[in-house]
Parts: sequence; structure tokens; C-alpha cells
Amino acid sequence: MNETMLPPLRRIAAIHDLSGLGKCSLTVALPVISATGVECACIPTAVLSTHTGEFTGWTLRDLSADMLPMARHWQSTGAKFDGVYTGYLASPSQAETVMQMLALLSTEETLVLVDPVMADNGRYYSNLDDRMCRAFRRLIAHADVITPNITEAALLAGLDYQHEAHGEVYLRTLFERLAALGPKTVVITGVRTEAGEIGNLAFDVASGQIFRCMREAHEGIFYGTGDILASALAALMVRGASTQQALTVATLLTDDSIRRSLRHDTPRRFGVDFEGALPAYIRRVGEIFKTE
Repeated sequence: MNETMLPPLRRIAAIHDLSGLGKCSLTVALPVISATGVECACIPTAVLSTHTGEFTGWTLRDLSADMLPMARHWQSTGAKFDGVYTGYLASPSQAETVMQMLALLSTEETLVLVDPVMADNGRYYSNLDDRMCRAFRRLIAHADVITPNITEAALLAGLDYQHEAHGEVYLRTLFERLAALGPKTVVITGVRTEAGEIGNLAFDVASGQIFRCMREAHEGIFYGTGDILASALAALMVRGASTQQALTVATLLTDDSIRRSLRHDTPRRFGVDFEGALPAYIRRVGEIFKTE
């Protein structure tokens, strides 16, 4: 290879909704994955005017009929995908559609990350219920990595939701039950292990090792932070970062975004200021992959 030539970019297929206002889902995934130095190809599961938290009167167009044709067209082009990242699904039946899409877009080398977006703070999101939980359990069987928040983890594991003070026994039970669903790595977000602290834990199923990255807790809900974390994790792991590296850098991006939003006093429903946090994130990514 010519010394001035660079290797081709890795590529991720992001299967998620497009919420036009209120930064989350694909409007977060596309810039964060791109900032990691990974190409992001998007298949929307639905188009919404806003996300469904703290907004009323939002519109939703289900794109179930378009998802498989898009995947088939991508397959026909010969495009290869190093990762597939799935998030919000508009209906339980879309989980079956995504499984068919994985057969078209992934190989044994493709990293599949499933973010089972369906609930937070102990309850399901609007329009979702136990049917979505059962659908995600089926989809998770095809995942390498899953990234539920603590509410979603409890629902998937069939355990009672605990608001805070998540002890080692509770967390270990969550990890073991989620591992039994099939993934190789289980990441649980929004874990509170002691007062004033919140963070993300990753469980390597093969080794049993648990990785941690904690940060200062801030009161209230910050919309889109789960999507920021999952997007960064997917892209970093596709590029070859270790679990601890990916978890740490993705958590720092999330924390920086929240802190900037607090400084701007941004209304929560409009999402966090991840844009202003991207330069520092890009520098951290560069430190990991400085030889490339």
C-alpha cells in the first residue's frame, strides 16, 4: 500500500428510529459513530416528529415495510458491514424483521450490538409493553453485545426493578440472566452502586469479568444519553477497542454531554449537548488508535 494511503473505514449499519427533534436515536448515532472514524449507514425503523418523552402530540410513521427492501438493496450492492447496531423498534414484529436483516447484512465477523430500547425509570415508554420485552429477548439471542439500562435489564431478566443502591448480588443476577439469553458481552447502563454515583458496567460472559466506569450522578432524566453511549460503544468496539477502553471513552462522552447541557441550562426534553463534547471525544478516540 502507498504510504499516503489509509485503510478503508469500518462500516456500521444503524437500525434505529429517526426522531426529528429532541436529540436521540439516529440523530445521535450518525454523528457519534462518524466522529469515531466509522462510516454509519442508516435504516430507520420509524420517523417521529420528536421522541416520546416529555413531548405530547408527536407523530409516528412506522417504516416496517421499508426495512427489509432497504437491507436487500444494500446486500445487492456488495456492501460489507463490520457492525450492526439496533435500537428503538416501532413494534414487536420489527424484531423479527431485524433478525431477517441480520441474515442479509452480517457475517460471523460482524459485531452485532442490540440496544433494547423500551423502558426507563421503572416503566415502559409510550406505546410499548411486555410484548416488546419478549421480542427483544428473541432478538438478543443474535447479539454479541447488548446495552440495556437498569430498567430494561430488570425487565429482560424477569427481576423487580430497583431504583438505586444496586448491590453486587442484584447486579450479578442480572448479568447471569441476561447472559443466558445469548450475548457475549452485557453492558448495563444507569447503575447506581452508592449515593451520588452512577455509571455503566460491562460483563464479559466467557471470562466472567466485570468492567466498570462510574461518574457523578446528576438529578433528573437526560434524554438521548443511552443512545450516545450505545453508539460510541458500537463504533469503538468495531474499531477494535477493548471493552474497558470502549466503556470508559463512551461514558466520558456521555458525562461531558450532560455537564455541558447543565451549564447551558438546556431544557431536558431537547436532549444533551453532545455536539460540544465531540472534540474531546475525538481526541480520546485518537489516543486509542494513534497508530492508525
